Amino acid sequence: MESDPSIRDDGFHVFNAGGGRSSPSISTVSTIQAAYPFDHRYEGLSQVPPPQYTRKGSTSSFPPNRKPLPPTASPPPILLAQAGAEAPLLSPSSRAKHQIISTRGSNWNCEVGALVLSFSALATLVAILVYVDGRPLGKWNSALPLNALVSGLGAVSRTSLGFVISSCLGQVKWNWFKKRPDNLIAFDRFDDASRGPWGSLWLIIWLRASHWVTIGAVVTIILMGFEPFLQAVISFSGQKDPSIDSSKTQLGRCEALDVGLYTSDGSTPVQSAALPPNNLSVALEPYDFLPELGMVSSFNDGFYGSNSAQHTTSFACPTANCTWPIFTSLAICSACNSVTSHLRRYKEYGTNLGTLSIQTAQIEGNYTTVSLLGLNLTNLDDKVQNLAKRKLLFSSNAYLAATRITDSKSTLSFQHLDTMITAMHILKAAAGYETGNLRWDETPVSGTECALYFCVNAYESVVEKGILMEKTMISLAERDYGTYRDVKGTGELDAYERWNNYSLYTNGDYPRSDLELFIPEESMRKYGLPGNVTRRFKLTENTVGSTVHFANDQLLYAGMTWPPAGGVEKASPVAQALYQSENISAIFDKVAWTVSNWMRDVSNVTNPGVGQEWIIHIHVEWPYMILPLLTSILGLLFSLWSIIETRRLHLDPWKTDMIATLTLSVDAETRAQLRHADRNGYLEKAVKAMTVTFEDSGCGLELRTKQG
Repeated sequence: MESDPSIRDDGFHVFNAGGGRSSPSISTVSTIQAAYPFDHRYEGLSQVPPPQYTRKGSTSSFPPNRKPLPPTASPPPILLAQAGAEAPLLSPSSRAKHQIISTRGSNWNCEVGALVLSFSALATLVAILVYVDGRPLGKWNSALPLNALVSGLGAVSRTSLGFVISSCLGQVKWNWFKKRPDNLIAFDRFDDASRGPWGSLWLIIWLRASHWVTIGAVVTIILMGFEPFLQAVISFSGQKDPSIDSSKTQLGRCEALDVGLYTSDGSTPVQSAALPPNNLSVALEPYDFLPELGMVSSFNDGFYGSNSAQHTTSFACPTANCTWPIFTSLAICSACNSVTSHLRRYKEYGTNLGTLSIQTAQIEGNYTTVSLLGLNLTNLDDKVQNLAKRKLLFSSNAYLAATRITDSKSTLSFQHLDTMITAMHILKAAAGYETGNLRWDETPVSGTECALYFCVNAYESVVEKGILMEKTMISLAERDYGTYRDVKGTGELDAYERWNNYSLYTNGDYPRSDLELFIPEESMRKYGLPGNVTRRFKLTENTVGSTVHFANDQLLYAGMTWPPAGGVEKASPVAQALYQSENISAIFDKVAWTVSNWMRDVSNVTNPGVGQEWIIHIHVEWPYMILPLLTSILGLLFSLWSIIETRRLHLDPWKTDMIATLTLSVDAETRAQLRHADRNGYLEKAVKAMTVTFEDSGCGLELRTKQG
């Protein structure tokens, strides 16, 4: 009887009604027995020819009865005694225990070692980051660049942890089906997750992030950002650091000053002064003075120097960037206050009443006078004709009037200033009067009172890119009244000092001790000055006398005007500078600054500072370490839980072993169903509808279709 060619063998054995095989012959092939812990099972089955059917009294044919091999059925015995039969490749005695052929090993030793390696690398990395944070880059003396070391340790930590997570995700698929029956598609999801981030993402979606297994999948995905975050941990920035050798960093300051000459030659007769109210007679000697040339130059430069920028004191800063601690120094200070509210304005009719009236011409009319404590600015009530510059010196219209004051008690706002060098009252007409836009009786006039005085300054100094910048923190003018007194101790001279309001300007004088200025204790506390700053300063009689008399007798004088009264020979450069300036207070500040800097330059005392160099520093951006640390901690927890669960389920660590997958995959019945579904084009549907469980049916653990 011929066999039906339409019938194909799919691994099934067909039996006849009598229970015997319908084929008269059996073709025996070599059979390999798979090794199981408890029993022996054949994976290869003898190929049996399809049965032949005969028509007995009927013209119709019956379909073959193809029945799958029952799960519990045993394969037919193989007669090894037949001639030409081959012995099985594995004998039962050689398969005492299931062997896993995998590079990951048959235990968790590799994974535990990888965890130790991962966390050791991470701990080393953290220790290095703590060590280098804030340090200069130049102190990193390793042959390996810091970034390369960080990247290398990060790579070791990441790859080691990734290896462990991959193994644990591979093991989870066995644990999953051991604990519960589930859809066969779960096996594929877990296997994909163990291979990389894409599979891990789908596992998270499939589990809806509702199971602890998703921790491993999340760690697998986050590991992609592990190294980029580590690369961002290290940053570099430049900053100024103290130089190793700062001994040459110096800045001048003044503690005592002895310049100029102020003395009596002894040949001039002694003058007597009668002091009211008792007409006490005091003997004074006429004194001559010779100011220091540098002092004269600094005063002139301050009032009408061409350079508007402030001159700085001399300094030494080899690194071009230096700092100094707060220090104190002798100085000249300035102050200006508006006294416009004290001006008096009145009108008067007469002839040549103006401040600059020309005596050869008789000009009669109404005059308006603006007065401040005896200082007058008077002009004819009319508009000024716009004169050419060459005729300005012959103008009869005054735009500015000024005078100097030697006694602080004669001022309005500096009556308690007992270290005053000089003071000035200044009356200045608005610019509209000179241009002819305003009549004099309608012209605003401003009144200003300014003073220059000895003082003590506290400085904050810094040099940046070779440029010295100083800030005056405080200025104090505290005079020690026990100093600058008669060296002979004559009591009658103390009476003269009180009568003279302790003014530093005198008409006649006597030998004195040094003038001392000091910083009171309450000022130290109030302004937070360091305790090591100099608190007492000295000015010799030569310095005080020559400076005060130069300022009041040569530089300034009473009755200064602009244009100058009395012709060119009476012109005052100071008056011209004050009129041309838009900010009178700024001029006095400049004078004080230039003279103070000169005093510091001629002093033999320097203030040591700290040189600064531009150094590149290493900075650790610690927030970027959060992701690597969190990833490692989550990976450790997931790995430990997977290992513990595997031991609790009494499973071998098959992990991602492909040999184990082939050995412990679906049973014959399930495989036959999957093949049938594949041939008929509905494999995906069958897999999604198939529920399997990982169990031992007596022939070893395998994935079996759950019945019922």
